[in-house]
Amino acid sequence: MIRFGFALVVSATVLAGLTWVAQHQLWIDRLPSFFYQTTIFLVFTTTTIFVYLYNINKPDFFVQLYLLTMALKFVAYGTYNLVMLLEDKAGAVMNVFFFMVLYVVFTVLEIAFLYRKIAGSERL
Repeated sequence: MIRFGFALVVSATVLAGLTWVAQHQLWIDRLPSFFYQTTIFLVFTTTTIFVYLYNINKPDFFVQLYLLTMALKFVAYGTYNLVMLLEDKAGAVMNVFFFMVLYVVFTVLEIAFLYRKIAGSERL
């Protein structure tokens, strides 16, 4: 679980750093207006969901719980994106793009670490 946290923080730092560098190199006009909020929100929710799923000891219940967390994430993240769109219409594309990049990277990390746990528990 500590490896996941480390990988998540490193990924968030690298992606935030790349975005910051892109802004300073003038590849993008400015940082997304929800830059810090999006990063913190996605790191927090991904960590919370991962810890909860990682500690599930019932394999039959795991798939149902994972699907439930995915549905809840879609609702929560959709609401968050709607708030971003309504608050900053001019920067909507940049905000949503940054959100989606972080979401995809964090979800891949979450799936990879959960798969390692599940595959390891099936061998025993």
